[in-house]
Amino acid sequence: MRRFFLPPQALSGGRVVLTGPEAHHMAAVLRLKPGQTVELFDGQGAVHTAVLQSVDRNRIVAEITVTRREATAAASPLTLAQCVLKGKKMDLVVQKATELGVHALVPVLSRYCENHGEQGRQQERWQRIMLEACKQCHRATPMTILPIRPLDQLDLAPYVHRLAAWEEERHTPLPTDFVDRPGPICLLLGPEGGLHADDLQVLRQGQFTAFSLGPLILRGETAALAATAIVQFLAGSLQPAKAEGGS
Repeated sequence: MRRFFLPPQALSGGRVVLTGPEAHHMAAVLRLKPGQTVELFDGQGAVHTAVLQSVDRNRIVAEITVTRREATAAASPLTLAQCVLKGKKMDLVVQKATELGVHALVPVLSRYCENHGEQGRQQERWQRIMLEACKQCHRATPMTILPIRPLDQLDLAPYVHRLAAWEEERHTPLPTDFVDRPGPICLLLGPEGGLHADDLQVLRQGQFTAFSLGPLILRGETAALAATAIVQFLAGSLQPAKAEGGS
């Protein structure tokens, strides 16, 4: 069943009125018809099953038939602190981090970042990419995308575990303390040019543990997705859901 984002202002009682790009996409691109059933997620963990009542290029009206909650709290919520990559590489990281269940993304400016874009527009684009990924992967609670900030201005207070993948680290494997001692994780990945000595000093002051992703030199986006998938799997966030009534 197709899933769409439901802005808070579009819901009144059991009636939904969607306008703007979402309505246009449903009517003009997907050519949905009255009587068809869709799912609508509100970004707070609620998912509504709704039947379309009227379909216009600029306005969709639907009636909610069932509401359920799909949000689950992770024992070790993961924040990905990604040093900003060039162009569409960062877009890919935003999309895949959403699909992998990352709790929050912090775009970071480090010494070797080549970030020449207008930050407001970047944030808007990443937000759109994230919401589209939520619809595709049926994620009920969107990933939080925080404003771009310099590396030395990261707020590290919430994190029990602080990990940094570093291309020059050859011997230290990924620490797995978070498996037996759950808690919020901050995972940092560098940009295409790697981490500068000044960046490493900031990470040491922030009590990050640098680890290796193996002997091969990975592209920035590959390293981000590999590290994220490994951490999410070990933290239990990629495990299948337990069947109802199961132990």
